[in-house]
Amino acid sequence: MTLVFDGVWKYFDDKLVLRDLSFEVNRGEIVSLLGPNGSGKTTALRISVGLLKPSRGDVYVMGHSIVNEPENAKRYIGFVPETSILYDNLTGFEYLELILDLWGLDIADKYDEIINLTRILDLEQSLEEITANYSAGMKRKLMIIGALIHDPVVIIMDEITANLDPKAIATVKKLLDGLKALNRSILISTHILEIAEEIADKTIILRYGEVVWTGETRKFRYEALGEKKREKICVELTGGPEVNLLLEYLKKKSNDS
Repeated sequence: MTLVFDGVWKYFDDKLVLRDLSFEVNRGEIVSLLGPNGSGKTTALRISVGLLKPSRGDVYVMGHSIVNEPENAKRYIGFVPETSILYDNLTGFEYLELILDLWGLDIADKYDEIINLTRILDLEQSLEEITANYSAGMKRKLMIIGALIHDPVVIIMDEITANLDPKAIATVKKLLDGLKALNRSILISTHILEIAEEIADKTIILRYGEVVWTGETRKFRYEALGEKKREKICVELTGGPEVNLLLEYLKKKSNDS
């Protein structure tokens, strides 16, 4: 297993945010953490990349403890947070150059890959602009490229639809499918059941920091029928009309490809 959550608990002062979270993400697999806002998804992802320490338990990346061997664990990870964190005075290209420098990689060796990724995400024409002028969606795309250019084995993406329009979401879905085919381990989070159903192989549903269901994503609705607690969760996680429009777009793009 490339990514393993092993009995992770998290408290903020006296407030319990995660309770005994255990699951794994295998090679060539997309797993979603699904739950309403405040369910503990972002906390779990931040722990997995070493931005927060668990109160108890650990996360292992390629066998390395994120608590005890953070440098060894982090070298395998590409992380896209929900909020884009950039340097406003750098151009998009300069930001990517900085990321590569931090990884000890030469821009010349990765130039073709940068151009390919920016073309895929429709950002090529904006690489020479400073990121202060970027829209929220452009910033998100640049963060995705920055998380992928060092070729990580484990890809972690918080709130996959954040700040992206339907076209960009469809592109990201295709990109993740391609990375999955290349045997990458992918962990995403979302608060929308339909998005998890469209993208993920396996889903862990969190509610108030506790796992309430885990299994193959496509089976949740069927298993929720007739079970009041799960039916309620299903309703909480089902999106509105705008999500239906997005799903129609995703299906159309899949049929076109």
